[in-house]
Amino acid sequence: MKAVILDKTGGADNLRYDDAPDPTPTGDRCIVRVHAAGVCFRDIIDRRGGFPGLKLPVILGHELAGEVVEVGPDVRNRKVGDRVVNLHRSACGSCRQCAAGRPMFCETSFEYFGATIDGAYAELVSAPEGTLVTLPDAIAWADAAPLCCTAGVALQAIRGRAQVQAGERVLVTGASGGVGHQAIQLLKHLRAEVIAVTSSQSKEQALRDLGADHVLVPQRLDAYHKELQYHLGAGGVDAVLEIVGSVTMNASMRVLRPGGRMIVIGNVEGGRVELNPGQLILFGRSVHGSAGCTSSDLNEVLGLVERGALKPPTTARLPLSDAAEAHRRLETKGVTGRIVLEPPAP
Repeated sequence: MKAVILDKTGGADNLRYDDAPDPTPTGDRCIVRVHAAGVCFRDIIDRRGGFPGLKLPVILGHELAGEVVEVGPDVRNRKVGDRVVNLHRSACGSCRQCAAGRPMFCETSFEYFGATIDGAYAELVSAPEGTLVTLPDAIAWADAAPLCCTAGVALQAIRGRAQVQAGERVLVTGASGGVGHQAIQLLKHLRAEVIAVTSSQSKEQALRDLGADHVLVPQRLDAYHKELQYHLGAGGVDAVLEIVGSVTMNASMRVLRPGGRMIVIGNVEGGRVELNPGQLILFGRSVHGSAGCTSSDLNEVLGLVERGALKPPTTARLPLSDAAEAHRRLETKGVTGRIVLEPPAP
């Protein structure tokens, strides 16, 4: 098969498009023919060496949509021909976290697509059966591939962690990326007031078209709170979906109302943050991390897309051989939404 292989961490030129051995269907594994693979900023972080558990060489990519072409001897609920999308990682189903409905924090299974096991930048991928979710026929491959890591992640953060209620004011940093693209729509679906923060003036109208009530393009991302106060006045926001991470976190803390919640979803630069405990103590603010989503989250998202209530984040499609170019575009902030890679037809 053809695949994009990372032999050593570093720049986009380290992505090698080459032949790789076809995976075989062992145990509870399904072999999935990849029809579309999303390109996430997490892939760039992994490529640069930001994930300490990364195995090398590795095939990157944790967002896929495809068709089951082979099944292992222990597979029970999948068959050849099934259309599927994937969750980020496997889960044991029986540890404390899995039993509590939080399989994305499984304590015993550590198989992450594109990091500890080979991922979606390939014609074929070996996927544990439990990571696969049925894809409705009405949803195109390219639209489906990024939905777990964008809409699924956003839904888990919005409802599972922030517990956003109708009428609340919610701010989204990094709003023009794939997660932000979906978060805006989901927040409007919940009847929240949405403030979108982006670093690019050219992306303002696209964010308004998605439903953002206010769009802020600050001169300095790390001090956006000052301009937000100028535009919206006092009062702050009930919740922040922090997608950028270390660059904007201090500003995000300052825009929270007393009792406000910050949900940290991403950390693009991988930097550290100094936190003043007084912000939490005096104003009752809270900070929560959020990663991945459940199969129920993903099924709900697929239903919304199928009904036309959620516009998928895919805005560009490139051949799999152009994975390095996709990374360069994402690194230079030349993307609104998601780029999807498409392997050659079999």
